[in-house]
Amino acid sequence: MKKLRGTLCVLASLLCLLSGFSNPIQAFRIKKVGKSPNFIALSPDGTKVYATSYGTNELVSVNLAKKTVDQSVLLGASPLGLAIDERGNTALVACKDSGTVAVVDLKTFRVLADINVGGQPNFVAMSRRGYRAYVSNYGRSGQGLLNIVDIRERGVVASIKMGVSPFALVVSPTTEMIYVTMGGNNEVWVVDPERQVVVNKIAVGEAPDGIAITPDGKRVFVANSRSNDLSVIDTELMRVQFTVPVGKMPFGVAVSPDGKRIFVVNAGSRNISIFASDLRNLVAETFNVDRGPTDIKIAPDNRTVYVINEMSNTLVVADIP
Repeated sequence: MKKLRGTLCVLASLLCLLSGFSNPIQAFRIKKVGKSPNFIALSPDGTKVYATSYGTNELVSVNLAKKTVDQSVLLGASPLGLAIDERGNTALVACKDSGTVAVVDLKTFRVLADINVGGQPNFVAMSRRGYRAYVSNYGRSGQGLLNIVDIRERGVVASIKMGVSPFALVVSPTTEMIYVTMGGNNEVWVVDPERQVVVNKIAVGEAPDGIAITPDGKRVFVANSRSNDLSVIDTELMRVQFTVPVGKMPFGVAVSPDGKRIFVVNAGSRNISIFASDLRNLVAETFNVDRGPTDIKIAPDNRTVYVINEMSNTLVVADIP
């Protein structure tokens, strides 16, 4: 084992990451993933990671087998959040400074359309049915919005008034309810997309950013970047059940596909906190990543983790015991 670890650490593309685990986590780093990359999505077959390159106004494709960026396409100005359909054919990207959502064909890696939503869109999520998308939008005059987009018609079908600075959002896998972090209100707003109304407002920590939901839709996890904690929402009771301390400036958060583990990106601490989703132990295990981590995704095997790092333009791929 010592000889193997030594060999891995010699290789430039591999890292031996010191962590809170009993064994160091083995990982590798993919460099030059655009400029100031912010958000990522994983292809359904697990062969590619797609990242928005904020500094170059591009969507880039990372070939995981080759460990390099193999494709890129120019988008609107300041691309941020993205989502891809279940088949991995199409990506939607919120382009904040152009007020558009880019529709990208992932087979040809070309922009098929730019949907004008206005304001400052920053995050997008697909509906369960696949023909609608939900876009959080800062708006232009302090009035936040949630845009409902028809993907087939490539147009906005409704805009719901929100509070200050709506950011990340998730769609319940069981009810289609939409949970939106409201950074200016320190709340999560719950939206019924069928009735197009806000049905609940849940107080969380300070400056909520990232959000994730369990596969059964029973719990929502919210990373609060200013209070350095994680709010755990019970979706049946519609209130915070637990508040868990994490690292500095938590930003992204993800739930493993099997629903058993929660991963929190601590941008200020340059590490990832990992909890069991039942929170039987509130002391997180951690592992280090690169400078400026922002977003995280978990592979279907529940142990391969992808972390994008804005300040170092890298993608860290880690194998979690």
